[in-house]
Amino acid sequence: MIIGIFENEFVRCELDDDVPVLRHRWLQPPPGEEFKINLLRILEEYIELKKTYTNLAWLANTELLGELDLDIEQWLVDEWEGLLFDKAGVQVHAVILGASIFADYPMERFKLDAEEKYRSRNLSLGVFSNESEAYAWIKAHQPA
Repeated sequence: MIIGIFENEFVRCELDDDVPVLRHRWLQPPPGEEFKINLLRILEEYIELKKTYTNLAWLANTELLGELDLDIEQWLVDEWEGLLFDKAGVQVHAVILGASIFADYPMERFKLDAEEKYRSRNLSLGVFSNESEAYAWIKAHQPA
């Protein structure tokens, strides 16, 4: 069942408790600070939900995210990775990319950097073009 967590003009965050996965979909490109504020809110929701759903996966739909500022791209690498993988303990992380190569580059860079930095943790990080591919992959990569 899909349970709404929160929604604003920039992002919709939902829990699919059948999988389980906390998923969020960017609805339009947010200003840099709004991007960070929303991601941090999703992170806090994830941390709370993980108490109930121990195998909770993370799914970000960035099709409508738009291009990120360079300082936000650097924040993803410098701070966000640690918050996501160390603080929240995300093990399965999937991203749905859009059509813009310029908007997708930061997400690809984030994935490659996290794979390298967290190699010993055996994280499952995937990038997809649609939700059905991402869901199939998440289900195949969640711990039993």
